[in-house]
Amino acid sequence: MRRAIVIVGKKPKMRYVTACITLFNRGEKEVLLRARGRSISNCIDVALLLKKSFYSTLRIKNISLGCDEAELDGDKKRYVSFIEILISLN
Repeated sequence: MRRAIVIVGKKPKMRYVTACITLFNRGEKEVLLRARGRSISNCIDVALLLKKSFYSTLRIKNISLGCDEAELDGDKKRYVSFIEILISLN
């Protein structure tokens, strides 16, 4: 099963909210919001904006936390935290 994913970054929050609304209007029942590092707070804000301002029936089904391993120049490795928020209209 293919899942709709919105990767949240540094752009204004309303861009990601609009992307989610577009996906829901196309018939998607679930959307996965994903963010890494400093964009995690933006991701949380997007989920709450959708719930409070646009869809009163929106459910936050699951929240996953973890860290990705990113390679820097040469041998250096860095761990970057991420969050995944699964939202649905059911």
